[in-house]
Amino acid sequence: MAYPVKVACRTDTGREQQENQDSIGYICDERQGLHLLIVADGVGGAVCGQMASQLAVQTIRQSFFAFEHLAGIKAAEISERLNFAITEANRTILQRGRRDRRCRGMGSTCAVVALREESVWIAHAGDSRIYLIRDNRIVQMTRDHSRVQRMLDDGLITEDEALTHPERHYLERALGLREEIRVDLRPLPLPVLPDDLLIACTDGLTSLVGDEEIYRVALANPADDACLKLINLANDRGGHDNISVGIMRIGKISLQ
Repeated sequence: MAYPVKVACRTDTGREQQENQDSIGYICDERQGLHLLIVADGVGGAVCGQMASQLAVQTIRQSFFAFEHLAGIKAAEISERLNFAITEANRTILQRGRRDRRCRGMGSTCAVVALREESVWIAHAGDSRIYLIRDNRIVQMTRDHSRVQRMLDDGLITEDEALTHPERHYLERALGLREEIRVDLRPLPLPVLPDDLLIACTDGLTSLVGDEEIYRVALANPADDACLKLINLANDRGGHDNISVGIMRIGKISLQ
């Protein structure tokens, strides 16, 4: 039995940027009982970063739903569809950059949540994140593909130093950077429970708003209000980057 699902998405340019290089997309295929939430953060200058993130969201969405027809497999193979869709997005961004010299080297992060009935699949590349709120705690389900994250893992810097490190925006993996993209993909689905919250967001939020703050705001508000309040919180602290937030609230009837 599928749980009721409420999804809300918002994106904001922020206080210090002229263009929004983030993109966010959500689609529900009622026939398959399938929800797909995508956030992307473009790199490569204002125009090209925006193009890269838009291509990421559009291509992932289109390729994900086209894959079952192209490959002739069952629609249930969600993990294969996610891997195919993100690989196609990588190829599309690379090809567009080659056709337009101004955008050569452009790229984009992506974080994707696919929910079907009582299972969720998660995939990502870059430093956009996915969180799960369950049992009164928040868990980061993705690991940043960044130079700063690697330095943290190696014990070379602290969490506080990572927030202001001059190389904090250097990505070691993202769409459009290389011919091959290695997608971080959970091969097996994660069972979801009533009252679970799934949050996908770009680093414009996580660089200014801590995990516990995200937890408190998301848990205490309807999904759309929570997205807006999180964006406002990041903007109140400077809003130095574009900010995008998508929230899936599962099985929560009283707080939509």
